[in-house]
Amino acid sequence: MYKRNVNDINWVEMQHGQLFQNERKMLTPLHEAYIPKVGCSIYRLKPGKRAFPLHEHLANDEAILITRGVGMLQYGEEEIALIEGDYIHLPAASGRAHHMINSGETDLEYLCISSMLSPEIVKYPESNKLGAMSYVAPAEGEARSRMVTFLRHEPVEYWDGEADE
Repeated sequence: MYKRNVNDINWVEMQHGQLFQNERKMLTPLHEAYIPKVGCSIYRLKPGKRAFPLHEHLANDEAILITRGVGMLQYGEEEIALIEGDYIHLPAASGRAHHMINSGETDLEYLCISSMLSPEIVKYPESNKLGAMSYVAPAEGEARSRMVTFLRHEPVEYWDGEADE
């Protein structure tokens, strides 16, 4: 059993350039000896900001509940308007990449719940990358760490690079 109060957790900011910025309160107990099967975080986006680049999880489902503000979910070619109270389920390996954008004039906050299968592979179609992620068991009293690698994927034939003889 694990209990935390969201009011006791500080926001942690991540930012890259002008497009990407989010603040996060992670509720998932990654410092425990086991890998949780469900992860949960609260995200806050400033107006006009995106949480992450367009991406598609191949192992883990995500669920999003809008708790404050308005936003837009890009899901494949669709742009889906979101308001407070909207719930979205994003299945893994759907063939449709996604990301959240704050399309409003005030902060957008949402709860994001995901399965925590490891390893995870994430496709980034706009930058033609793959991300490979796995969790590493924590040392005594330390937080669990993640091993993360990003690779640029270029299409090749099946036998490309293989010996002929």
